[in-house]
Amino acid sequence: MNIVIATGRQAHYRLPANAFIRRGCTVTLYSATPRSRMRGFDLAIRKRWVPAPVAIFSALTHTRTPLILDELDSTLFDHWAAHMLRDCDLLLGASTSSLVTGRAAQRMGGTYVLDRACPDIRVQQQMMVEEARKVGGTFRTNSPWFVERQVEEYEQADFILAPSDYSRRSYPEHLRKKVVLTPLYGCSAMVPRAPKPLQSTFVLGVVGGGPLRKGFLYLLQAWKELALPNAELKIRTSNEIFTYPVLKQLLSEQSTVSVVGYMADMKDFYADLDAFILPSVDDGFGLSLMEAMASGVPSIATRNCGASELLVDDRDCLLVDAFSVDQIKDAVLRLYESRELRDRLESNGPRAVAALQVGGLSRPHEEGMDLLLDTISHRSNATSV
Repeated sequence: MNIVIATGRQAHYRLPANAFIRRGCTVTLYSATPRSRMRGFDLAIRKRWVPAPVAIFSALTHTRTPLILDELDSTLFDHWAAHMLRDCDLLLGASTSSLVTGRAAQRMGGTYVLDRACPDIRVQQQMMVEEARKVGGTFRTNSPWFVERQVEEYEQADFILAPSDYSRRSYPEHLRKKVVLTPLYGCSAMVPRAPKPLQSTFVLGVVGGGPLRKGFLYLLQAWKELALPNAELKIRTSNEIFTYPVLKQLLSEQSTVSVVGYMADMKDFYADLDAFILPSVDDGFGLSLMEAMASGVPSIATRNCGASELLVDDRDCLLVDAFSVDQIKDAVLRLYESRELRDRLESNGPRAVAALQVGGLSRPHEEGMDLLLDTISHRSNATSV
């Protein structure tokens, strides 16, 4: 099978690209990412450069460009990739930038698979607008025409790859039938840390780049209400958290909370924790949860974190409902008060993560790719008959 993967940025695409190669497919990556920056990709993968000037400028300068430029850049990339497309049995296209390319692949008799790592854009944006309102900020919503374009992608695609059932449920019923679950989990580079000695201060940590999506509001409210003695909360995130007045106020009110900037090695962050929490309200997967558990850190996550679907509550980690301050408080208090529970999760967490890995590969992602190719094969055979 001749497969083209079209994406402006490399993101997580080494996972499906390498999976296709292992199954004997020919894979060509259409991307603005230069070959020199394609880390972890199988050397058999071909590369064709497709321009995405705004994305390139943003990556080189670490500048947040106006949203309209990002939208136009995605559209330009899509049209250019479609113009270059040749001999394609399957087009795996990134959401927001593959509508025209997908149609071109279908005209060639190929299958258009849309990769959407997040929930339905309509659901996600509505949620983020509401979350921004709660913290006194605003959320940059896509232009109406660009939202419509993404919805056209959903409708046009033969299949939609989603990282979790949380994401799948966000689509209307007729689109859910197209969804194939392929969790965005490779294999964790983390290994169990050395046993952490019992100290006088209980340290809870969280990792996340988007303060709205990661549910920091509910965590900070819970932490304030708990007011635990001899306890510290470390938030590994960007300075964006200070741009939301309510979050900034909650941070200023709590001397036991610290914001941690860039760390070259996240192993150092996890090694210092007594517990980890991922309070996400919108997280297609949530790799940091797997990293923390693989490191042996007793962990808490919401059910809006896709990775939670691969875990068992109260055995591998503690699971709570998103948006729930009370449930976050209860889970944190359980870990704070019970050394026995922390020891149990510290032992079970790495085993749960290891069970998702077979032969150095991610079992959930590999099974998802097998299901996708099997479904395409069955449909093709049925059509030919």
